[in-house]
Amino acid sequence: MDFDFSAEEAAFLSEVEQFLAKNYTPDVMETDGEMFSHVADTPPKRAFNLKLGKQGWLGMTWPRDYGGAGRSGIYDFLLTEALSRWGAPQPGKSVGTVGRVLIRHGSDKLKAEFLPKIIRGELEFCLGYSEPQAGSDAANMQLRAVRDGDGWRLNGQKVWSSAAHYADWYWLGARTDPESKHGGIMVFLLDMKHPGLDIRPIRTIVG
Repeated sequence: MDFDFSAEEAAFLSEVEQFLAKNYTPDVMETDGEMFSHVADTPPKRAFNLKLGKQGWLGMTWPRDYGGAGRSGIYDFLLTEALSRWGAPQPGKSVGTVGRVLIRHGSDKLKAEFLPKIIRGELEFCLGYSEPQAGSDAANMQLRAVRDGDGWRLNGQKVWSSAAHYADWYWLGARTDPESKHGGIMVFLLDMKHPGLDIRPIRTIVG
C-alpha cells in the first residue's frame, strides 16, 4: 500500500504552506503550545478564516451543489494538519460538524441560511452537548425543549461549551421526549445573542 501523497495532494499542501508563511502574524498563529490556539476567538483570527474562505478551502470537500469542490476528504486533512502546525485557527466545527449535518439532514431554509456563510468563513459555532449532571453522556441530556407555538422553548444548562464567549451560533442538543432516552433528543441552532441565553465563564489557569 502506498501512503505517499499524490502529486496533486502534494501541490495543494505546498500551496497551503506558502499561504500560511505569507499570512503569518503572531496575533493569528500561536506557536507557543497554547491549548486553544486553534480557535478563532479574536478579530484577527476571524479575519484569517475569511481569507481561508476566499481561497476556496472551506468546505472544499462538500458536494458542488452546496458550494464545495467535491474534493476527497484527504484535502480537509491536509489543510487541518497544516493549520495545526502553524498554530492557526481551524474551521472544523463549522465546516465539518454543522455544515455536513445540515447538508445531509437540514431543511432547505437552514441550508440557504447557513451553508453560504459557513463556506465563506463568516460564522463561528460552539457545541452544546455536555451538561452539569451528564458530562459527555449525551443520552443523559436533561436540557428540555418544549413546543411553544411555531417554535421551541429551551430550558436548562450546558457546560464546557468551548467558544461560547465569541461564537455566533450555538449548536446544541436538547431533550424533546423525556420518555425516550436515546430517541428523544434533537439538535437546535440558537443565536448566541438570544436574550434568554446567559453565558457564564469558567476561569482556568491555562486556555
